[in-house]
Amino acid sequence: MEPVGPERAADLAGLKAATFVETFAADNDPAQVQAHVAREFTAEAVRRTLEDPRCSTWWLLDEGTPVGFLKVNRGEAQTESHLREGLEVEQIYVLASHHGRRLGGRLMETAVATARQEGFPFVWLGVWEHNRRALAVYEHLGFSVIGDHTFLFGDEEQRDLLMRLDL
Repeated sequence: MEPVGPERAADLAGLKAATFVETFAADNDPAQVQAHVAREFTAEAVRRTLEDPRCSTWWLLDEGTPVGFLKVNRGEAQTESHLREGLEVEQIYVLASHHGRRLGGRLMETAVATARQEGFPFVWLGVWEHNRRALAVYEHLGFSVIGDHTFLFGDEEQRDLLMRLDL
């Protein structure tokens, strides 16, 4: 696991797009998937978050090839203002080819360790209400549903469940 710097923005954008499509394409309108990817995962959009000191991103490499990543947000970079006293896990994805290797768990361990190290009392995240696999993993890790929010997917509104893990 290593931090991702702005000079690798294009590589990270490619990984973000690939994991997003793998995760959501089968259950969503392809036009909405493509609209979301085109807006959110450009090299420039990714570079901006990599340059933001309130955000941190790490990726997992398999023989030098990125296969998964974690992005956390602090303070005003978080997507929910009422949860800013915690650390947000905004994105945590692993390529399908690497599922079952406990890599997502390693990424989450990094988020929890970062939160503890920086004195946050909890970690939180939003997960699409229909992503049963992710919901089961987060519940297994001790996260609880604390609410919901709207997520813009392409130009379509979807519902994320907000989950929290007290440290």
